[in-house]
Amino acid sequence: MAEELTSDWGSVVFYRYPAFVLTWAVAPLGVTPNQLTMAGALLVPLIALAAWLLPVGWAMAVITVLALAFNVLDCADGSLARATGRSSLLGRYLDFAVDVLYRNTAYAAYGLIADRIWPGAAIPWLTVGLCCGLLVTYARLNRVYAEKLFPPRQAASGPVRRSAFDRVFSILSGIDTLLPLVALIAWAAGLLWVAMIWFLFYTLGDALVELAGNLQRAREIDDTTPRA
Repeated sequence: MAEELTSDWGSVVFYRYPAFVLTWAVAPLGVTPNQLTMAGALLVPLIALAAWLLPVGWAMAVITVLALAFNVLDCADGSLARATGRSSLLGRYLDFAVDVLYRNTAYAAYGLIADRIWPGAAIPWLTVGLCCGLLVTYARLNRVYAEKLFPPRQAASGPVRRSAFDRVFSILSGIDTLLPLVALIAWAAGLLWVAMIWFLFYTLGDALVELAGNLQRAREIDDTTPRA
C-alpha cells in the first residue's frame, strides 16, 4: 500500500479497504482471483447498456454503482492472488485486458449520457468520450511497453530519485480511479459537459506525460550507454 500511494492513491483511499473485506469474505469460499476479474468484466457491458437504455435520470446513478463495484473487484483480485498464492501470468493479462475495456466503456458511457441530456449539442460528447478512451489506451500501452523496454531503475544507495514526470504521473494516476465520482458530482450539478471536457484534457495530459517521460528516460539511457 505504501508503494501504491505513490502511483494509485485513489484506489488506496476509496477501494483498497473494501477490497480487503471482499478478499476476506471470498477466500474461504474457494473463489479464484480470475473469477473476481471476470466478475468485473461482466459489469462492463452493463455500464454500456445502462447508458444506452435506462432513463437519463437513473442511468448515471446505476453506472456509478457499477463502476465503483468494478474498481473494488479490480483491487480485490490482486489482493486475493497474493493472499492465496495464486498469482499467474493469465491473471495479470486478464486484469490488464479488462481494465482497458472498462475505461474505454466508461468514457463512452459518460459521453452517451451527455448526448442524451443535450441532444444536438455542437460538440458530440460520445465522440469526446471515445477520444478519451483512445488516449487512455495510448498512455497505458506506452507505459506497459516502457516497463518491458527499459531496465529497472537502481540507485547506488538509498531510494531511487523520482523524476518530475514520475511525480506528475503519480497525481494523474491517482485521479484515474476517482473518475466515476467526478462524473456523478458533475451530473448532479448539471455540469456533465464540463466533466467531459475535463476528461479529455486529463487523458490528453496523461498520454503526453507518459510519452515525455519515456522519451526522457530513453534519452538518458542512450546517453549513458557505451557505444561500440
